[in-house]
Amino acid sequence: MIHMSTPSTIIKYAAAAILVMILGGLAGWYVFVHRQISATESADSARGFGEDASFASGSGSSFGNISTEATDVGIAVQAGNRAPKLWQLTRTPVAGAGFEASTTKLYFAERASGNILVADPGRSTIERRTNTLFSKTYESIFARDGSVILRGISDSGDISSFAARIASSTSPVAGDTPNKLEGVYLPNDIIDISARSKDQLFFIIPDPAGGSTGITSDWKGAGQKRVFSSALTNWRVWYLSDGAIYILLSASDDVLGNAFKLNSDGTLTSVVGNVPGLTILPRANSSALIFGSSEGGDVALFSKASAGATAVRLPIRTIADKCVWESSRELIAYCAVPETPPGASYLRNWYSGNVHSSDSIWRVDVSAGTTERVYSPIESVALDVENLHIDDSGSYLSFMNAADKSLWMLTL
Repeated sequence: MIHMSTPSTIIKYAAAAILVMILGGLAGWYVFVHRQISATESADSARGFGEDASFASGSGSSFGNISTEATDVGIAVQAGNRAPKLWQLTRTPVAGAGFEASTTKLYFAERASGNILVADPGRSTIERRTNTLFSKTYESIFARDGSVILRGISDSGDISSFAARIASSTSPVAGDTPNKLEGVYLPNDIIDISARSKDQLFFIIPDPAGGSTGITSDWKGAGQKRVFSSALTNWRVWYLSDGAIYILLSASDDVLGNAFKLNSDGTLTSVVGNVPGLTILPRANSSALIFGSSEGGDVALFSKASAGATAVRLPIRTIADKCVWESSRELIAYCAVPETPPGASYLRNWYSGNVHSSDSIWRVDVSAGTTERVYSPIESVALDVENLHIDDSGSYLSFMNAADKSLWMLTL
């Protein structure tokens, strides 16, 4: 005998099937979302996210990321003791750094927050000085007199530049609240900017009519004076402590480059020209110059002891962007040199972050045209050196690792 299912029985079976399908779908969705969250957390952790925010303490988030147990370099760092030969100040990215005049204290800005901190290599300590949030600070420029420019992207998508003075050059009492960073915003979309230590700035901005304009001003953006104009826009600038201004079109491999000194009357004097892939490092109170070239995969570095001297090719292969002058009367510079010789299109690849190197540090005597290695890479630590600075005494060299924007200091 065949039993016919009643409508109510069919509805019950259908409801049960639908419920099973819903539960199965939810379980699958949970597994998918959980995997995505795990992947995101893993990526964020690798980028340094999830660290304690630096709002409630005098040390800041970078302090929590100091290599107190510097297993990366095999040296323990203890507060109160002099910094080791190679000191990793932060594990998280910084936006830039600069030494204070006549001291060995190094100021730097956190990339994520824009907070300013100061490191003292004499005591291996780091203290936070400001608590004003400037999120996504991509560049910070420090003058030796305690001024800073923080550069980033505004909510409207413009390039913003905030100029300020750090409130105090003395260490705060333990537990004190860091100071508010007060200053002013400079014009939007500054292409490049350089700070002189005596309350003066030089920057390049786009011209509404096309091209670009060079402006001098004080740190508050007041007293602006137009001193340069060009139909081109991709300029790099140097405003040295002696008041000299140098300009150079951004370097490109195999493309002839020309560097100029900007005179007070707005005219230009050629410093070095028709050099492919030209990079330069001018020196204050001197016409000495270090410059590099990149042509056909050959990266070379040259020096001139004076404007009228013959350029000397140095026996190291690097670019001028990886060099810094010592402030002594002698024509001494320090340069980071890739252990593996740079190849074709090095400038383009390095500027874009597509290649990184493991660098050694060399001392360059420009007067004698000689070089000497002062630091060799540690096998477990590859440092692609950029943004170099030396304190006034010539005792410490600071730099960023271009691979992860961490901050380091080398005792010379």
